[in-house]
Amino acid sequence: MPESNDAAITLYFAPRTRAITALWLLEEMNVAYRLESFDLHSGRHKHADYLALNPMGKVPLIVDDGTAVAEIGAITLWLGERHPRSGLAPGVGEPGRADYLRWIFFASGVMEPAYAERFLKIEPRPSNYAWGSFDQMLAVVTAGVEKRPFLLGERFSAADVLIASALRFGMMFGILAKEGPLAEYVGRVTSRDGYKRADAIAQREGERFPPKKS
Repeated sequence: MPESNDAAITLYFAPRTRAITALWLLEEMNVAYRLESFDLHSGRHKHADYLALNPMGKVPLIVDDGTAVAEIGAITLWLGERHPRSGLAPGVGEPGRADYLRWIFFASGVMEPAYAERFLKIEPRPSNYAWGSFDQMLAVVTAGVEKRPFLLGERFSAADVLIASALRFGMMFGILAKEGPLAEYVGRVTSRDGYKRADAIAQREGERFPPKKS
């Protein structure tokens, strides 16, 4: 849905960040929103008014009719429940609900820490770490996507946005291979019109706020 200055939802967005995941969710759900875009180097996300909404001072953040929602997993659940007609969030009692919830938390709670393990060369200790290990994470997510179109089988859901976004970032930073079943899955999901619209907006905002030269 086109951006709207009088929409109930405001998305606080910064180019070249994980905020594109929330932007993609809104586009997939066809929900009107107002984009509050800024350059992270400006420090806007550390101002007192922003910290009052999100004490972590991170993006993305949405404010929906006066209610602030931070953390991408929480944003996903919030939007899915507020906009059930999008069909992107299985309701309580619907098939796939448990897997939907599991994958939403898997993206931030397992994948991102596992990326840090690999990137920082931390010694794997699956019994000590809540995320298990990078190799275990990789095996689980590969098994989840290699034999079916989406995480819930034939049904695309908001969980696919989170997992595909996390995989895409892993490939961008060289943590994951750019070929194979994971890359094929990312290709399927990012071929959707919702992603294309979000990517075009992200590119536009990136041109407004170009990277700082070192």
